[in-house]
Amino acid sequence: MISKLEFEENSVNYNRRIEPSDWRYSAAIVGMVRFFKDRNIPYIIKGRYLYYNFEDVCNYGKDFEGDREYLLFAEKWFSDKMHHNVVYKRLCRDQFTEETIKEVNEKLSANTVMKKVFKGIKFDGTNAEIIKHLVDDNRLELISNTFCNSTSGYRKFINTSKYRSESADVCRLLGFCVDTGRKTKSIGFCFDKDSRTFNDEVEFDFIPFAFSRSGSSVFINNNTSIDYLLKANDEMEYFLSEKFEEQKTWNSVFYSYSEGAGFIDYDVEVIIKNTETDYYESMFVRQNAITIFETISKDSEFSESLKNVFKRYVKVNENYYINVMGEVTNSILNELSLDDLIERLMKVEYNTDSNTPDTYCLSRLIYINKIIYETREGNMEKTPEFKGSSAAASQVVQYFITNRQENKIKGYQQRLANTLISKDYGRFIEIMLQLSSYTEVPFVFMHKLIQDFEANKNLAYNFINSLIVSSKRKDDTQEGGKSNEK
Repeated sequence: MISKLEFEENSVNYNRRIEPSDWRYSAAIVGMVRFFKDRNIPYIIKGRYLYYNFEDVCNYGKDFEGDREYLLFAEKWFSDKMHHNVVYKRLCRDQFTEETIKEVNEKLSANTVMKKVFKGIKFDGTNAEIIKHLVDDNRLELISNTFCNSTSGYRKFINTSKYRSESADVCRLLGFCVDTGRKTKSIGFCFDKDSRTFNDEVEFDFIPFAFSRSGSSVFINNNTSIDYLLKANDEMEYFLSEKFEEQKTWNSVFYSYSEGAGFIDYDVEVIIKNTETDYYESMFVRQNAITIFETISKDSEFSESLKNVFKRYVKVNENYYINVMGEVTNSILNELSLDDLIERLMKVEYNTDSNTPDTYCLSRLIYINKIIYETREGNMEKTPEFKGSSAAASQVVQYFITNRQENKIKGYQQRLANTLISKDYGRFIEIMLQLSSYTEVPFVFMHKLIQDFEANKNLAYNFINSLIVSSKRKDDTQEGGKSNEK
């Protein structure tokens, strides 16, 4: 919420006050404070209030020069998106290679405003000063047009037709902005246009500076205080830029608590804006989900092994790929099991010949699924049934290896997985009883599955996973033995 008032602190007068009443105002505050700090503009924070002067953030009706401070900060914040910056840096070199000349010429026509300013000019290695002067003379226009229309800048967050405009009838943010000339009835309660409410503020133009600079831009609405807001989002920005230079993804944060991502260690609202969507996504990160992510991250060896698993986009058919990390993260955040994902990957693993996930990937997901179940229902791993399913699988594998029937292990894995995929739980129990009889290994945990299969499905997953792990362990032992003999 924004209030107009007169306030004096340390002999400085302020005429505007904003508080983080919802995420839009919270994000505006973070963006404005970053702007004020960089441009040395006076402001003051007292509790949940930010005091400032409206003239320092407002520009409607002015030219580029009147918006100089805002534009220079936009140039700095989104420096890697500013084509004229790249050109200027390249032209400051003493010598120019053919590659440099080619790169500069490509940038001179990178967007509409670059084509306009450098019309008829081509860099040949001798006219660097002319181009640099054109950059200096037209810098503010170059920044304004590039920032406004960049898919990583203003355009990603706000309707460009509202760029640096005064507050209007509807909110300028994407997903909030509508055409009032055509849709006035539909945006009011009970189709009454006079009942509609709106909040549009000039300060919302600072929201692009509050989100993280990554593909999935993130804002943490920890609005219990402005200090917490700034701290959490500064740490998020630093983490994504420094810790994930090769893979700057929002999902990566959750699996890296051991690397310093513990700034999300409480129930908090998170706002996400993706380039390909014209709306903001809101999620609430709860303590149960945080506990699961922390458990995964504490096992450094397991957490490291997840990097290869989570990079996977598993091909199901020509038009459909499974984003493993995205689905796992969403399941944990929404406190849902991975049953469906595991069964879909089992279907790909055991029923296609190529582009399949390996059993290692499945075993990792089954382990995470166990953690999810434990968080919701208690520690399953300590129950006799869970331990019994692991022990029974290990004995089955040992039986087949001793009798030189290793090929049967894979066969039973596939048959059991297929029953889970088709949800034919009766057939799963039938195969398990046959397997127990054939190997003479007692399956004492089966009474739980017979009693309520859905509620105890993780025992079935664990048995299949233990078959995989145990057979792999036996193979590794045998290969090691053969190597030693050599």
